[in-house]
Amino acid sequence: MHIIRPSSEVPVRNRAEVLVVGGGPAGFGAAVSAARAGAKVTLVEQGGMLGGMWTLGLLSPFFDNQHHEGLNRELREKLMAHNAWGGLWNMSFDSCEMALLLDEYVSELGIDVLLYTMGCDPILEGDELKGIFIRNKSGEQAILADIVIDCTGDGDIAARSGAPFRIGRESDGVFQPMTMMFKIGGLRPDYSRDDLRSWYNVLIQRMPESELLSEIPYDNPALITLPRRGEALIQWTHVKRCLGTDAEQLTKATFEGRRQVRRALECFKLVRDKLGDVYLLDLPAVIGVRETRRIMGEYVISEEDVKSGASQPDAVCRVHFGVDIHEPEQTKQTCWKHPGFDIPLRSLIPLKVENLLTAGRCISGCFAAHAAYRVTGDCLKTGEAAGAAAAEAIRSGRNIRSWAAEHLSR
Repeated sequence: MHIIRPSSEVPVRNRAEVLVVGGGPAGFGAAVSAARAGAKVTLVEQGGMLGGMWTLGLLSPFFDNQHHEGLNRELREKLMAHNAWGGLWNMSFDSCEMALLLDEYVSELGIDVLLYTMGCDPILEGDELKGIFIRNKSGEQAILADIVIDCTGDGDIAARSGAPFRIGRESDGVFQPMTMMFKIGGLRPDYSRDDLRSWYNVLIQRMPESELLSEIPYDNPALITLPRRGEALIQWTHVKRCLGTDAEQLTKATFEGRRQVRRALECFKLVRDKLGDVYLLDLPAVIGVRETRRIMGEYVISEEDVKSGASQPDAVCRVHFGVDIHEPEQTKQTCWKHPGFDIPLRSLIPLKVENLLTAGRCISGCFAAHAAYRVTGDCLKTGEAAGAAAAEAIRSGRNIRSWAAEHLSR
């Protein structure tokens, strides 16, 4: 059954030079970088705060942060100054301080921000993206832009604009599971800061492992200590075969993730002598989605690029984080190291659509490469590069594809 909606005029809210869709690590980086380069920027975020998985998703540690300069270093140093950095491997942070810090950045730069706003359909003229339709409490509006940067994580705008994409393993399309992070308090004061899982080893001695895995199907959980003593994030829940670009599956995954959180809290009672009388401090506003669309671009980062440590002439980010695959069909995690590989600007330029960039985990790469570059330090760095490239292309009067090709040939 379908209902035909009468056509109607949609008001144009504004025209930006750079329109960033998604305010997570990549979107924040893109907006700040473009604004610093002198571009007029609008940033659209569907949640009530910036930061995406850093804040709404309670995700820490800040992986690959220490390998990058620019905003990665700035955020680390500012969080340190607020006593909000430390914990596990000295790279975790306080999510509330992070949210406040991101607000300060966009306010100081005068970035036009719309929270509680969903970026919906693209505005296309042929293969040229002219802006997007948005929807929020004010109804439906349009935002026009010279360049749109898709930082939705899922590549929503790029896919709806007609850019080709892939999901999951090349062999069968199966993708990594989701995780519902959660925050606990009451951790024993003498619990080792870098002790990820000795508590779990004790737990499986006291509870049949088969019963445990039937409740929470993942056997490599992590207790991630935070800067404030007695607090930690838990990465344990696993929700398999639910796709983050399907609303019903995403809803189902969210309920299942919280069910597993409840079960985890019950399990903690069995290792009270190890952890202390821990209790639930916070649940995330969004479930952690590891993998959905990878938007195919001018260059696809291959598994051979990862293994060989390939360098690129138009590199925007060097990835050092290892390949980290949460197995789609098993309880285990597969990790392997590499010598470091480059993300080229070409991987941020989708095929078939003009005036569009991607940044974050939806950029152009294979399954294995994505399993390394999806961490937030690299997402921030690709966003920062996308914003700078967009501003420079606009200033030169070129579209982003031709500007990037000229930049590569120099």
